[in-house]
Amino acid sequence: MYSAFFQSPNFGYPKGSFGRGGHEIIAIGLHISGAHWESNYHHIMNPRANASYNAIIRDDGSAVSLVAEENAAYSHGRVDRPTWPLIRPGINPNLYTLSLARTGSNQNTWTPEQLTGTLRVLRAWGKKYGIPLRRPYIFGHFEIDGQGRWYCPGAPFFNRVIAELGAAACDPAPVLNRTWQRVIAGSFKRLDLARVRNELLRTIGFNSFIARHVDERNVLWYRVVAGSYLEQENALRQARAIQALGLDTFIIPHTERS
Repeated sequence: MYSAFFQSPNFGYPKGSFGRGGHEIIAIGLHISGAHWESNYHHIMNPRANASYNAIIRDDGSAVSLVAEENAAYSHGRVDRPTWPLIRPGINPNLYTLSLARTGSNQNTWTPEQLTGTLRVLRAWGKKYGIPLRRPYIFGHFEIDGQGRWYCPGAPFFNRVIAELGAAACDPAPVLNRTWQRVIAGSFKRLDLARVRNELLRTIGFNSFIARHVDERNVLWYRVVAGSYLEQENALRQARAIQALGLDTFIIPHTERS
């Protein structure tokens, strides 16, 4: 799929950290780079730029990997007047999304090869990660930063991509649904108590979030999720790290439905 692989220094939270803090990839964001490939390359490889994408589509349609998919790129971390319905308050969107850019600065034009290359990568990522290839799982940068990036990736291109995906009926099959092992660091009936636990974990470096759960007795619980992993071993490692702080944890399976 990729014609070249590079490793930008601009990835991870804290910077240079591998992985996504236990967050699963749930969506893909589209961007326009604002320049040609050469200037993009030098900018993204500059550690002082603090900018990157997981991949970029060049004018000839070739896809270049800039930040490994398993790591969080620096593409749409600023949240300002968001309209994206899947946004998770208090969590950097880069941690649970992939980013795909196209070279260029004109929002209204693109090469036919760029459209083909963009669709090829979206289909590959959708199949690999079980991401439905439709909105809101495919979104534009303008839906994260409606103030500063209203033009990204360009409405004509974005709408064309969504239309092409719909026409191809290429949503991943249900068999691609995957079960993640969620590390729960507290389950509360009161939202305020869950928020206290969540804030504690985030203060000491865990990228946690709160999820609602209704049990078999129809009782609503607020669970503090401190990580989500495909491998049981990784979930156990995270649970032990939290338990070492004196906090109880348990692991439950969670299936992302497409």
